Amino acid sequence: MQLAAFSRAGEKLAAEGIKVVAASTDPEDEARKTIAHSEVNFPVGYSVDPVKVSEVTGAFYQPDPPNRPRSYLHTTNFLLSPDGKVNIAVYSSGPLGRLVWQDVLQAVQYRKKMLAEAKKS
Repeated sequence: MQLAAFSRAGEKLAAEGIKVVAASTDPEDEARKTIAHSEVNFPVGYSVDPVKVSEVTGAFYQPDPPNRPRSYLHTTNFLLSPDGKVNIAVYSSGPLGRLVWQDVLQAVQYRKKMLAEAKKS
């Protein structure tokens, strides 16, 4: 599970100054179960409105999911710069297409290297 993988990589990510947060459409009780099960060690918001998040971010959402109690967001990942600008956005409409912690780490390290080289010039 993606949340658990990011949690396990916490020290490596923190060493590069990377902070991880997540959000869920699940109500608090269900979100807390997922957090406990995945041993998540970063902030997770809950009860987010999938329609509003979709309007603001462009994330895909499932309005009337079969065999599910409510609408939900498909996985959407953002890598933000320290000033809050989106550097990478990954949108998924199914089970594939997600940023993994290794991609995030590599992207941050690459950007730091490019900034350092630009300062030398």
